[in-house]
Amino acid sequence: MTPITQRRLEAAAILAFCIFVYISQGYSAVTFAYCFFLPDLSILAYFKSPRIGAIAYNTAHCLLLPLALGGYALFGGGSLALQCALIWAAHIGFDRALGWGLKYPDSFCSTDMGRKTLPLDVPILR
Repeated sequence: MTPITQRRLEAAAILAFCIFVYISQGYSAVTFAYCFFLPDLSILAYFKSPRIGAIAYNTAHCLLLPLALGGYALFGGGSLALQCALIWAAHIGFDRALGWGLKYPDSFCSTDMGRKTLPLDVPILR
């Protein structure tokens, strides 16, 4: 098993765990669906430059942030914080399970999990 394959399997486990906990808490599937791709709005920073885009994308896709939010939720932050943390971490797990890692500053397609190609030609993401 390659390190990238291992990371993808771990990411799939994160995704499955977050979905399991989300459902077990009785949270809304509609809310999950509406919010699942919100971290990808960070892609809009690529309009500024690839470097700024990578910083924004990597910040929005850093597992430390939803883990911190989840910790806050568990120690009195409330249900909404936990719900957001689970959706956010699930999204990161989903992206990494598909092989989309954190970005290098030269291109959206240059990731720590290898060079990727997009199904559509999007000039700002080359």
